[in-house]
Amino acid sequence: VHESSLSPCVHSIQAAVLGRMEQAYTFYLRTSRLDLDDYNKEVEEGLHITSMAGTWMSIVEGFGGMRVRDNALHFEPRIPAKWEAYSFKINFRNQILKVSIGQNETQFALEGNEPIRVFVFGKEVLVEPNGLVTV
Repeated sequence: VHESSLSPCVHSIQAAVLGRMEQAYTFYLRTSRLDLDDYNKEVEEGLHITSMAGTWMSIVEGFGGMRVRDNALHFEPRIPAKWEAYSFKINFRNQILKVSIGQNETQFALEGNEPIRVFVFGKEVLVEPNGLVTV
């Protein structure tokens, strides 16, 4: 019934992992709009910080498919049909990695001093400092 503000974001992430993007997007909207639409009729008591974090998680871990495995970033990017693109930044090992996901490509840009390797659907990609890599 999604009475908890934590529930929709977890369901969004899992739906994205399963490739059920329409459901993932519906749950994403629920978590991102919880306070904006006052679903629980309790905004006067304060905002749901967990739901705000869940919105970020739905995008990064759900749609972006980001995981850390074997000390490396792994991505399985997906995009909701209604979106043209989205992007987010990750602070990984004191370097900022910007990930931009479009309908047909994913780009990585690194603000840092050392190259990092990331994996996109299992394929290794080296991202150089101040460079841009398109996959």
